[in-house]
Amino acid sequence: MIKSRSHIEVRYRSLLQKAVRRGHTDLVLTTSALLESLSSREKNWYRTRTAIITFEECWPLGSELVFNRKFHSKVAALMKVTRSSKLRDAAGLGYLASALIEGDTAVLDGTTDDKHVRIIADAIKRPDAFWQWIAARKKSDEQKALIENAMRYKQEGLPRDRAVIQAAAYLSVIEKPPLRYEPALPDQAFPYWVAFDKHTPEGRLVLRDVSRDLHIPQLQLEWTFFYFEGAKTNGEIPSKWWARNCRRHFKKVGLAIEEAHLLWEPAKPQMIEALDGYGRHLQKELYRWKLSNLKQVEALERQVELFIEHFEAVHRDQMKLFDKDHLDNI
Repeated sequence: MIKSRSHIEVRYRSLLQKAVRRGHTDLVLTTSALLESLSSREKNWYRTRTAIITFEECWPLGSELVFNRKFHSKVAALMKVTRSSKLRDAAGLGYLASALIEGDTAVLDGTTDDKHVRIIADAIKRPDAFWQWIAARKKSDEQKALIENAMRYKQEGLPRDRAVIQAAAYLSVIEKPPLRYEPALPDQAFPYWVAFDKHTPEGRLVLRDVSRDLHIPQLQLEWTFFYFEGAKTNGEIPSKWWARNCRRHFKKVGLAIEEAHLLWEPAKPQMIEALDGYGRHLQKELYRWKLSNLKQVEALERQVELFIEHFEAVHRDQMKLFDKDHLDNI
């Protein structure tokens, strides 16, 4: 039996983001349908979290956050992130700036890139001035769409989430993002045990026990678990800001990034053994729910695909409308 509604929420919320990162579209769809069935609170959470995940995991897709009142429009946005290569520059830059605000001056490394961290840190302290500056910049249609969406969600989530959204808006006006691609589908089954991280009661308990048994500092174990498993993707474009943030966090927990695998390799089997039962239970729970609600899941899938097809068709028409050769022929 499921212990409580809140117990379901934290596990499935964690599962959702891990599935998005790893590119498991079917799992994202089913988990989304389940979350929709729980309560209006979960539907509201899903809307906000979809925007935050988009800016965190693939910030250029912030220009495509087109929501209406229907739940499937939010799922469609999250599905785009799931199917896309990941680009975490906004997350890395936002996290670095947040750490600087909190007094961690070690985020600054003495390079010219420090100025960008300071700019976002200043944006955190003076958000109104930052958004006024962003609004005054000359922008393409795509940049304008991203910034409008960023401003729409600028008050959502935790302070660190808001810093990521500011970083995405900033990056959109200072650089051209690299081309995204659609990575190959995952070739392995989803490891449900990774959903039980430090944000779940089960994960906290196991992290504490394994840390004690292996005589590993718990903060080091938590971070390596996230670095090697929780943050794992099926297609990531190299990001200097994400890499810099990871180096900073390894330094914070007192572990050299080059030696992290030496800690994680012996810890991983014990983590899997301790979390496998929770993972199998979660998988069976989701499978049973899907079988009982198959029509609901299939309907959501159709709605999502139609929404994406319509969005892409409209986007192609707009691009054609503003194409130079097309304009010359008018």
